[in-house]
Amino acid sequence: MKRISRCLIWLLVVSLAFGAEPRERESVDSVQVLKVRARDTDPAIRTADLPHYAYVDRDVLAGRTGAAADRHELLLWIPGTQPSGTSGEGPGGAGRFCELAARLGYHAIVLKYPNEQSASICRNDRDPQEFERFRMALIAGGKSKHLSVDRAESIESRLVHLLRHLAKSDPASDWAQFLTPEGAPKWEVLAVAGQSQGGGHAALIALHHRVARVICTGSPKDYSIAHDAPAAWLRLDSATPKERFFTFNHRQDHQGCSPEQQWENLRALGLDRFGPLVDVDREPPPYRHSRMLTTDYPGGKLTSSTAHTMVMNPRHTDVLTPVWSYLLTEPVSR
Repeated sequence: MKRISRCLIWLLVVSLAFGAEPRERESVDSVQVLKVRARDTDPAIRTADLPHYAYVDRDVLAGRTGAAADRHELLLWIPGTQPSGTSGEGPGGAGRFCELAARLGYHAIVLKYPNEQSASICRNDRDPQEFERFRMALIAGGKSKHLSVDRAESIESRLVHLLRHLAKSDPASDWAQFLTPEGAPKWEVLAVAGQSQGGGHAALIALHHRVARVICTGSPKDYSIAHDAPAAWLRLDSATPKERFFTFNHRQDHQGCSPEQQWENLRALGLDRFGPLVDVDREPPPYRHSRMLTTDYPGGKLTSSTAHTMVMNPRHTDVLTPVWSYLLTEPVSR
């Protein structure tokens, strides 16, 4: 997909218009991509000072003929674990996913946060609540046995400050519609999504808040070795109806847990009530309307790490786009 280079004159005009430091703008056809450094949204941020990415389709916002209808929903993409010393500057495979989401009528964000430590560190804990405690520290700020996260560094705080920043610097896109009058996330119009650890965060957020949709790719992986069972939080009562949960995993993915343990996790969430595990390599959309999708693409023997990221690999968008479109648009009850 052809990318148009940044236009410095346009950046200068935007900077002068909004009285802000120039931000990087790109475009992919009609999709505008905004790159905003985390600390530019909140000076209290001290760690994981990486760029967030925001996506909107200008044709959608303008209501142009042939464009998708504006969903008035925000896709919040939460990335997976990014070990220290590896590059976290770009949006990763989620960039293509968010471009597609924008074309389908969403506003979309790839949110960066302190994600150097994997939740799999909790696998051997005897305390059945440790997985949830670890994740909630990252989601809302707090402490677990394995990490401590200031509120300013948390996913929720970073989201709020990014939306406030975008509401001021890009008012034409109406990012303010995703905040309540009190300045909190308007969860009911958010679709929370993520890869690997990020998908686990998305699922737990949806258990605590009623959201529009949940998309978990390469996840959720929280399986307790100590108890030989899915993490306790997977069986919590859910604020979000379970029919709004969608998952997509690779059959050769052993990261964090085995494929068999992964299916146990999905059953613990109750997703088997909406149909069987469906192989997208063998069945076309709408995949029997299942909430549990799997693939073995491209076939043959893969390493676990390759299989784990395959479901979000931007080099295979021709194959993945029908699955991604289903995850983003399969109707759910309101």
